[in-house]
Amino acid sequence: MLQKALQDWFGFDTFNPGQEGIIQSVLDKQNTLGILPTGSGKSLCYQLPTYINQKPTLIISPLISLMDDQVMQMKKKGERSVCYVHSGMSLEEKKKNLKFIKKAKFIFLSPEFILNRDNINYLRDIDLGLIVLDEAHCITEWGYDFRPHYALVGKITKRFPNATVLALTATAPKHLKEDLNEVVGTQFHEIKTKMDRSNISLTHLNFDNDNDKMIWLLENINHSGPTIIYVSSKKKCRELAQEIYKAGFLTGIYHGDMSYQERQTVQQQFIQNDIPIVVATSAFGMGINKPDIRTVIHFHLPTSPSSYIQEIGRAGRDGAYSQAISLYQSDDAFLLETLLFADMITDADIDAYKNGMALPDEKQSIIDILHLSYSVEEIQKIFQRSEYRKKEGYIRMLGYKNLTTCRREYLMSYFGESIQKPESCCDNDEINERIDIRNPKKVTRKMDYLEKLNQIFIQN
Repeated sequence: MLQKALQDWFGFDTFNPGQEGIIQSVLDKQNTLGILPTGSGKSLCYQLPTYINQKPTLIISPLISLMDDQVMQMKKKGERSVCYVHSGMSLEEKKKNLKFIKKAKFIFLSPEFILNRDNINYLRDIDLGLIVLDEAHCITEWGYDFRPHYALVGKITKRFPNATVLALTATAPKHLKEDLNEVVGTQFHEIKTKMDRSNISLTHLNFDNDNDKMIWLLENINHSGPTIIYVSSKKKCRELAQEIYKAGFLTGIYHGDMSYQERQTVQQQFIQNDIPIVVATSAFGMGINKPDIRTVIHFHLPTSPSSYIQEIGRAGRDGAYSQAISLYQSDDAFLLETLLFADMITDADIDAYKNGMALPDEKQSIIDILHLSYSVEEIQKIFQRSEYRKKEGYIRMLGYKNLTTCRREYLMSYFGESIQKPESCCDNDEINERIDIRNPKKVTRKMDYLEKLNQIFIQN
């Protein structure tokens, strides 16, 4: 039956590994956690059940870029019964989509939007067949101290008791299933394929300082092909992009302070190969449907193996050989610690909250949101657990920088996975293939009149 439905709806003869098992589990009305590597067709796992059951599906999505990409891909393939709402839209676009919400087969919304008391009414009386928690690792990674509404998605699923819940991700920390069971208040049936992407080689380099890093970077991006360079902060994003541009390469930047239109422009220029290099903070890439990214460079180490596997997984989605390269110098340890722990909610913050004392606005808001579903004592335990996990991931990444054994084995053992070493595995084993795709330098373009005036006045 499933093979025929796949052929009828999508024209494919066979499923990718893991897809059929996940879809059958959903059709059997089991709440399911599906773990498939990046680029393996996770969206088909909710699209096909939607067509088979002929009931609408709600997709709870974490990022605007992800929503935009998935909606665009569906519309390209002829699906018109789809609506979405996010903060980057104009008021007119939002109204248009909200009017269509009760007729749509596929509804893409963020948890923040749905949990707004007024907005949940848009979903009233819709007989949802499926609720999808897309990029479900975000519930664990962001669900308490960054996007607290993610920890409340159980409030949404409970409103639709007849809907099956499908959680999808490419990277699953070992505690993800436990967190999902707790947040949603149910037991998930897990279907998992290998997370390891064997077509991506792993290399790490240690430096004495950032200047040495920069010298290496400017030499190597010359022949790295389409490249994402991840950095730890918006400030560093701008600084690094400026240096790369001064060296003659067309480059874009992507971070949270940019407007929706600016981020969209950079994404499209990168996808269309108008620019070969993007310098970005960690959110970039989740909604980028670009199969031929050849190189992912981390100018700063990520804070956990989960983040690293997620981010390097944006390379080589076409299956061709790609490379992931991480860079480190000793000052980075302080930078990573600050990133992880500087704004963490501590026991002292929870005690202050209990006693009605003033907290910084952001911390106050996070605890207030979590308090809608959790007691203060439960919130305290949540943040104690979060701190432990962050330390565990951080220590694991610090071990990665001095590793003399197989990097792939080291990373994947964090997820309880064994591996089969590919021909080009890592710099501690063997890399038989290197990327050598020339990145174009800046092209001559026409100046606008302001630039011409500026040039005239500078010259004079």
